[in-house]
Amino acid sequence: MLKQRVLTALVSLPLLLMLLSYGPHWAIILVFMVIVGFSTYESASMILPRLDQIFSELASDHQELKPPVNKGIYLCTALGVLLFGFSAFSEGTATRAAMVLGVLAVILIGAFSSKRIESAMARILGYLLCICYGSLPWLIVWELQLIGSGSRYVILLLAIVWGGDTGAYFGGRFFGKHKLAPHMSPKKTREGAVAGLFGSVLGGFLINAFWGFSLASHEIVLYCSLAGGVAGQLGDLVESTLKRFSLVKDSGGIFPGHGGVLDRVDGLVFAAPVVWAILYAAI
Repeated sequence: MLKQRVLTALVSLPLLLMLLSYGPHWAIILVFMVIVGFSTYESASMILPRLDQIFSELASDHQELKPPVNKGIYLCTALGVLLFGFSAFSEGTATRAAMVLGVLAVILIGAFSSKRIESAMARILGYLLCICYGSLPWLIVWELQLIGSGSRYVILLLAIVWGGDTGAYFGGRFFGKHKLAPHMSPKKTREGAVAGLFGSVLGGFLINAFWGFSLASHEIVLYCSLAGGVAGQLGDLVESTLKRFSLVKDSGGIFPGHGGVLDRVDGLVFAAPVVWAILYAAI
């Protein structure tokens, strides 16, 4: 497993960093749209079938309450990609309007998707969760993309979160004794969480040093690393909760040794708003 994780990272990470640093604007948007598509698809593939199963078991008429799960998955994926794409290619008011319209569209589609109120509410909640979790946070990541040239602040976010993931993995593996949140993720430990924060700080300062300490002051980078590291670990626990609810081990299998896209970006979607808020206030 560790060998697969390392090989996957050695192949995929340099390609991603090269694209973010040197790729044309339109190509970066397309890559973001692909990531949003996979993220939304995987979240919908986990959540919607499980909700279908629960409400079907509770209903007296199983056939009536059984939603078109595949259609719902594809619908959420399409809406998520369109929402991000429109927002990335537009600015200001148009972006905010797209977010509101996207959320309202999901509510309307869910409300009219079934003749039974219970089933309609289940679909509304499921669709909203998939869009809010799989798509909307990437609009914040895109705001980080727009702050500086060369995707430097997106790369800072990646360094903070993935540095934290690496520190937590090895810290938990070698020193982990006390469970962090066993009802959410039985393998995560407090020792791993502390090591993860050190990894986040190290990642943040290394990237700032790579750019000649021009991203922000040492103090701001420290705030971003600590707050982003904590938020990233909380995001990891949230995704673990969703996977346990959905009775799956991984969100997908696109990355050998790592799982799906969500398994790699679960921390990013929670860390991005925190890092963006600190940077927005500081620079």
